[in-house]
Amino acid sequence: MKNRLINICALVFLLSAATLSSATEEFKFNNADGLILLVYDNSVEPAKNKLLSSFHDTEFIIDGEGYIQLGSFGKIYIAGKSIEETTAYLEDKFKPYGKNLMVLVTPLIRVVMKGEFGKTGMYRFSPNISFWDAVAEAGGMSNSLAAENMYLLRNGDIVYADFMSALYAGVSLKELGIQSGDELIAPRITRLSFNSIMRYVSFFSSLILLYLALTDKQRN
Repeated sequence: MKNRLINICALVFLLSAATLSSATEEFKFNNADGLILLVYDNSVEPAKNKLLSSFHDTEFIIDGEGYIQLGSFGKIYIAGKSIEETTAYLEDKFKPYGKNLMVLVTPLIRVVMKGEFGKTGMYRFSPNISFWDAVAEAGGMSNSLAAENMYLLRNGDIVYADFMSALYAGVSLKELGIQSGDELIAPRITRLSFNSIMRYVSFFSSLILLYLALTDKQRN
């Protein structure tokens, strides 16, 4: 009986503490993601290369079929490619039009901001942007309790993280583990905060374990 209760308490604690871990998988572009291109020709300034200047410091959106429209180069398939693969692919495309070309690709991931944000909606952010800047771009939040109660929806699952600390620590979306397609929810405060729930779970688990330990001691 004692071991069963201990296992139940541990399981409740682990389920309640489901957290968002940093993404370790290599980034791959998805449909509706975006990217920013920086195209440099070592012999000519970008603005003076008539062809390359139309692609330099330009944002492209991947369509529903996985393509970007690359001007006179036509539609280029990007979905499923990594940043490195995309960079090499575009360098090969641009190679005949410059000398010692360098292409930099910055991905833009889709994040839906819902709830108590000033400007809700879908945004495309660089994974390297700070969580603070992402929230600021979405108009901030109505109050600090919304930040404490924030959570992610990913593929229908609720995922928690210490968003409150991340907000003020300058943590990037990539470091926080936010992925393309995630929905960030800042809910109206109609329930206890996740941190409060965790404190209650920990407190009651401790009481149960203490009770079991005392009961076991009395029996012995």
